[in-house]
Amino acid sequence: MRILAVDDDPVILDLLNVALSTFGYDDVVLAESGLDALEILRNDAGVFDALLYDIQMPVMDGIELVQKTRDILRYRDVPILMLTAMSEKSYIDRAFQAGATDYVTKPFEAAELEARLDVARMVSANQKRLTDKVFAAKSLHEGPAARRALLENRQIPLEEAYPVQDVDRVIPLMAFRNYVRQLGSGTIFGMSLLAFRIEGIDRLYQSLSDYEYTCLVTDTAEALASALTCFPQHVLTYFGNGTFLCASERLAPWQLEGLPMGIHQALDELDPCYGDGRAMMYTVQAGAPVRSRFRNETAINAAIASAVENVAIKPIVEHRNEAEARRMRLFG
Repeated sequence: MRILAVDDDPVILDLLNVALSTFGYDDVVLAESGLDALEILRNDAGVFDALLYDIQMPVMDGIELVQKTRDILRYRDVPILMLTAMSEKSYIDRAFQAGATDYVTKPFEAAELEARLDVARMVSANQKRLTDKVFAAKSLHEGPAARRALLENRQIPLEEAYPVQDVDRVIPLMAFRNYVRQLGSGTIFGMSLLAFRIEGIDRLYQSLSDYEYTCLVTDTAEALASALTCFPQHVLTYFGNGTFLCASERLAPWQLEGLPMGIHQALDELDPCYGDGRAMMYTVQAGAPVRSRFRNETAINAAIASAVENVAIKPIVEHRNEAEARRMRLFG
């Protein structure tokens, strides 16, 4: 596995190089600034399998470097781990929103870094596989016969967490879990976790090609991002099975007022449709938030399960029927 490590402190780089070598990673390139790293990423003949970035560096900090790295097509899915002494929430928020995969605070144990690298590499490979399938689906022409073939030979399962791209504050599932764990491990951060689900997703999925399905997921992500602009610092992810998760600072009840209607208004503005131009008719249900400090993987898994369950048993509802209102706006 090829690794690029970036830190303005040469002592830290030397220590990293030694640690990575003990893990069996001997193909390591070192850079002492964001500008040097960007030059390497753009011009190196090969592709790095993992990137390790410090945050506090002169001229270009690590978070800006993450943003510029994600702009390079071949590095959209490569895991980026932030290795930094900065533990403030503002840095964590900015790093994940920029595209970081994980966030490890110094000092850290060598075994922890090795484990994070191994997990990041495996998940990133799966994410790239899904992304490649989407690009392949986009290139297919959908005449009637081709469409039948596409529906019979889907490559993107409903249960997989398709990585939504180019939607503000929407990050891959692995990065989302790492974000929640990083904030939840502190003693001062209280968070809210809530889920959203596309109603009738099982039936809807059967009528969609892979490309239409990814458009459905992306449009819904954009609608949620628009409806959640009034929330405090938050991130979203697609969990699979038509379900999205949102992690935010603790939410007061008044902040949830009008949320379902805001989502459906945003969907109306996007006007989702099938590949042939037919309106794609669906609604999105929001569940009551789960409020907790997510200190370990067991707590995170339990909170996610509760948030997903709340969509069915504790939905956030308005005093009107949003689905019927949406039908009237679409069909008169």
